[in-house]
Amino acid sequence: MPIRILSDFDGVWTDPVHEAEVVFDELVRQSAALVSEPLEAVQADFRRFSKATLAAPERHGWAPDGRITAYVDEDPFCVANGVASYLETAGGERGQHYAEAIRKAGFERLTQFADRCFLDATARYRVEHPPALVPGARAALTALHGAGVHVVVVSNSESIKLIDWFRASGIDAGESPDSELEVCGNARKFHLGESDASLTVAGRQIRVDRPAYREAITRIRPDLVIGDVFSLDLALPHAMRAAGDAGAPKMLVLHGHDHTPAWIADTRADGAIDAIVRGVDELLDLALALHAR
Repeated sequence: MPIRILSDFDGVWTDPVHEAEVVFDELVRQSAALVSEPLEAVQADFRRFSKATLAAPERHGWAPDGRITAYVDEDPFCVANGVASYLETAGGERGQHYAEAIRKAGFERLTQFADRCFLDATARYRVEHPPALVPGARAALTALHGAGVHVVVVSNSESIKLIDWFRASGIDAGESPDSELEVCGNARKFHLGESDASLTVAGRQIRVDRPAYREAITRIRPDLVIGDVFSLDLALPHAMRAAGDAGAPKMLVLHGHDHTPAWIADTRADGAIDAIVRGVDELLDLALALHAR
């Protein structure tokens, strides 16, 4: 049986930092339009909100239904949503000023506004910037494919985005298992089920009832899972492995970045993570080590 790798996309095959900055800038731009104030003044306010949010990261993050699905310090893409959650509950007089304007614009929850800014920003980013994978992506995938390793990229992004980005780098990506690289978009890793099932890492509650992601893992039955955001990518596979669930992976790998928080990296999420890598070129050795077991 070939080794099967389930991989995240953004943060593993791409560098997310610049695109995340574009998302934050879009949040600022649309907020400035809602309050009819100069962009520079709104930028200063939102930089202050961001700083306050990152000063208490255990309280803020991406919370589509009010429950945190990923913490603000885990992923630069979560900063805009973290600021939205901050404005929902804090922010002082200026924060309330923006919160009221956003609600008057028809957004029941501020995170819905942040999600729209994310979609608008990433759509524009795709138009203005050519698809760019991390250096060495093509060579790494060639080596994996040559060794008989099957890679499935499972992402919250749409499949067509993944396919376009990989094909622009000369990689035969598609939704078919026969593709050189299989993609599974719209995975909804962020979607939380009704239960309170969770695990605790460094005092933070990380929810693991993620039904859509569980279905993908069970279907793919990966030997190795790699991602850059513990809450979204690795917490559920870890819980499945600990419970002895069918389809649970043998190895969990974190793709580390300069922004990876210490509460995850220093203890490998209290031992949940088996390896930390800094590039996709390290995957082949891990896959071969698994094959030799």
